[in-house]
Amino acid sequence: MCHHWSVGKLRVRREESMTSSNIIRWGGLAAMLGGLFWVVWSLLGRVSFEAAGSPFANALLLLAAVLTLGGLVGLHALQGGNYGRIGRAGFYTAAVGLLVQALAALFLLMGSGAWEVRLQWLVAPAGSLIVLVGLVLYGAATTLQAKVLARWCGLGLIVVPPIAFYMHSRIFYGSLALFGVLWVALGYVLWCRIVRQPSSLRVSGKRTSENSPSTHSSE
Repeated sequence: MCHHWSVGKLRVRREESMTSSNIIRWGGLAAMLGGLFWVVWSLLGRVSFEAAGSPFANALLLLAAVLTLGGLVGLHALQGGNYGRIGRAGFYTAAVGLLVQALAALFLLMGSGAWEVRLQWLVAPAGSLIVLVGLVLYGAATTLQAKVLARWCGLGLIVVPPIAFYMHSRIFYGSLALFGVLWVALGYVLWCRIVRQPSSLRVSGKRTSENSPSTHSSE
């Protein structure tokens, strides 16, 4: 009876590990796509102000915010168990900021003309500030507490968003593309990390089944 319980417990753990791996894998893909959308959306302002406020730009912003949120969920699935309150606070703060930006972009896309100024304010500076604070906290937790990813990942979350947001609003309209490049890099790290994992899971699973007491007892 004990042997069957241990085998069942191992099976549940393996299923949970595979579920987490899928979240991380899809989070990596979402982060890369979201980063590309941030780059394109940011550079639209270099074309013309009309293009920056067009429905196409609002659709890009909506996709960028939602996909970046997916990438953030992938990061949390990978290292959420290795950081404390600072990391969780940063994760939820950044998630709320991205949701605010996504909802504002959705309403802009639906043509809420009477609320356009307030919705633009929710995108930036309100939404951007919330995302900025959340990512700095999350980057600090990633670098100092979790230590699952390379140090540059946490440092990038601390340094790049403030620089990109400041330069985008004050110096060079289009500098937010740096923010997108960061998420493309983070997504690639997540994707590559999981691509190498399934083979090791299969090997460990095979060894577990071979060394299981119930297997030897049935022989």
